[in-house]
Amino acid sequence: MKTFALLLIGLLTQAQPMMKEKPVSKGELLEFKLSYGWFTIGRGSFRISDEPVYRNGKECIEINVEGRTAGLAGVFSKVDDRWGAVVDKKTFLPHYSYRDLSEGDYDLDEKVYFDYDSMRVRVESSTASEGQRPTKFFDMEKNNVFDMMGGLMHARSIDYRSLKKGDTVKLDAFFDKKFYDFSMVYHGIEMIKTKVGEIYCHKVVPIMQKNSVFDGENAVEFWISADANRLPLKVSADMNFGTAYCELTSYKNVKSGIDFN
Repeated sequence: MKTFALLLIGLLTQAQPMMKEKPVSKGELLEFKLSYGWFTIGRGSFRISDEPVYRNGKECIEINVEGRTAGLAGVFSKVDDRWGAVVDKKTFLPHYSYRDLSEGDYDLDEKVYFDYDSMRVRVESSTASEGQRPTKFFDMEKNNVFDMMGGLMHARSIDYRSLKKGDTVKLDAFFDKKFYDFSMVYHGIEMIKTKVGEIYCHKVVPIMQKNSVFDGENAVEFWISADANRLPLKVSADMNFGTAYCELTSYKNVKSGIDFN
């Protein structure tokens, strides 16, 4: 489910005007569908912990994401992936993140630790075929580098009302043993039809770096609900094999409003 991870990565942001009331709710559960054309190829979930956890004396939230194949896709290659992180409740900066991937013949168990005193990232990983790999260290040049989970929460907390169409949002992230420097362009408010209803959304378009996955600089589009929940409603991605979609299908325990199942 690397595609699912890459779609989420596009929402990592920093240094933007933030909402006073951040859309953090205990026990929040979001369910997603990943599709290609008419076919559902995967399902995913995003869950915030019921209770706070503490790291280095700071209150944090724990986030866990699951992604798995569905429908005909599971016949050809079974995927059962899990990602997660412990991030600061106020800043969403990561203290710890993990990936537990099972994708056909490929597997990975990875743990990432962010040390802001030494400004280093420590990565420990292993696979069934290789066993424990050597521990790797990476130097952080900035103290506001997000992982995938914290970056998504930060993106949901941006006060998009303070942005104008065409404004560019800068971002820094660490994922898969690499530092990323992205930009995305704000495209204003749109009403779109989604699996959870017709909703006004903030649309953002990342400027994609040249890679072997996405087709073009503006290949990915995101829609985030323009309400108190700032729900990640839909992602559209033009890829080398066609257009893939990631859509929110249900939610519960959100900041405002009732559950949608």
